[in-house]
Amino acid sequence: MELEDVGNEVWRELYSRSFFQEIEVKDGQTYFKMHDLIHDLATSLFSANTSSRNIREINMMMSIGFAKSVSSYSPSLLQKFVSLRVLNLSRIGNEQLPSSIGDLVHLRYLNLSRNNMCSLPKQLCKLQNMQTLDLQYCTRLCCLPRETSKLGSLRNLLLHGCYRLTCTPPRIGSLTCLKTLDCFVVGERKGYQLGELRNLNLYGSIKIWHLERVKNDKDAKEANLSAKGNLHSLIMSWDSGPHRYESEEVKVLEALKPHPNLKYLEINSFRGFRLPDWMNHSVLKNIVSIVIYDCRNCSCLPPFGDLPCLESLELQLGPAEYVEEVDIDIHSGFPTRIRFPSLRKLCIKYFRNLKGLLKRGGEEQFPVLKEMEICYCPIPTLSSDLRTLTSLNIRDNEEATSLPEEMFKNLLRTLTTRNIRESEEATSLPEEMFKNLANLKDLKISNFKNLRELPTSLASLNALKSLKIHMCDALESLPEEGVKGLTSLTELYVCYCKMLKRLPEGLQHLTTLTNLGIWGCPEVEKRCEKGIGEDWHKIAHIPYLKIYS
Repeated sequence: MELEDVGNEVWRELYSRSFFQEIEVKDGQTYFKMHDLIHDLATSLFSANTSSRNIREINMMMSIGFAKSVSSYSPSLLQKFVSLRVLNLSRIGNEQLPSSIGDLVHLRYLNLSRNNMCSLPKQLCKLQNMQTLDLQYCTRLCCLPRETSKLGSLRNLLLHGCYRLTCTPPRIGSLTCLKTLDCFVVGERKGYQLGELRNLNLYGSIKIWHLERVKNDKDAKEANLSAKGNLHSLIMSWDSGPHRYESEEVKVLEALKPHPNLKYLEINSFRGFRLPDWMNHSVLKNIVSIVIYDCRNCSCLPPFGDLPCLESLELQLGPAEYVEEVDIDIHSGFPTRIRFPSLRKLCIKYFRNLKGLLKRGGEEQFPVLKEMEICYCPIPTLSSDLRTLTSLNIRDNEEATSLPEEMFKNLLRTLTTRNIRESEEATSLPEEMFKNLANLKDLKISNFKNLRELPTSLASLNALKSLKIHMCDALESLPEEGVKGLTSLTELYVCYCKMLKRLPEGLQHLTTLTNLGIWGCPEVEKRCEKGIGEDWHKIAHIPYLKIYS
């Protein structure tokens, strides 16, 4: 059995015996608490055994005093703890790790995350028993020691957030115990290339950077991603610079076909003219989330609608000139007439010529879609009424004020969140915009530079709890009748509406309103001065006020 499997069995046994309590799983991490009696026992054992030579674990997170001691390089400090197994120096602000770290020969776990080191001492590679090296968010770290491959017991090398890494240490493939490698930076020389991943049985997630350094599909195949059934998350990223090999990138990406167990896939800055053929229901049959970012040369998209488990799809192609539909191939052989059967969240950005979500209608579409965001592209024609939709965010689009209300009629009744944003031309919003929104709870209107008034149909939003109005420079007033009808409103924020003259009288009758925020509205700020302002009587009953310039 793998060590991780043994550990899980031990944990389950202890949990079944109530050694741990209050289990919680969040963001893929398992959290639990120790019973008070067990904690007291552990504390008493530690108190009876305080010799530094017997200490097995030190946690010094954000301990400035210890940081100074370590960075001053006192060899005797670390030599006192000869039996140390766990050393946590996370967030202590260190810029340098002393070479005496190599004396802790029994160390299994070393956490240096969120520190300021640019490099690590070569003596670190003497720790032959070390199993976990955590360097996450060491944002200044440029390289690891060349002899990192000598850490023969290493099982977890955590590099997420090390954005300045120029390459992964050479011959990383010789670490045959390695199970977690969350970042691999492709190099150009032998020992630094994708072939180092071939024989590693990796678990969890991996991000592969600088794929533009892979010159052909033969090099890409050496990564052997299709055999890595324990990887659940894969991010593939190219450099976004102009020096690119577009003609080879399609072949390279084709050769990086993942295992069908994959759950999350992200592709960044790919410059090929099409996405790979393996993006279909046979290979991605278990995929839950897909992100395609800055792939501006793509002329068409795969049949995403076929993917049976896909719950979240985010497409930011970049300024995409060619793509007109999100799902263009609805006859790809998948034995169902339902398009996007599991999709709950859809985000579309930078599709300049977007016309619709599907090329042809007829099939059942988006049966469980909850959230939709459309940004920096034309509003598409919808061939489905999207009855399950609860959140619609349309922004940075000049057509946002002229939504085809008849087409949206059914979905409007189910919306709970709506974000209307950015139009340089509109001076008003249509009265129809806020009708049929019986369940709307959150509304944000922002970046309408010439908007002078809001429709009185605001009064029909009886379920609205939160109203936010941001950066509407020309807005002079809020509709008296519209505000009166907001009987469920609990929070109102009006920000950077510099022409706003006063607050409506009806505000004083909104007994549910508990939070009011006003800033960047100079006239209103004066009128709301406590006790003496002309509008103070309208807001005096509100418990939480934030009013400032």
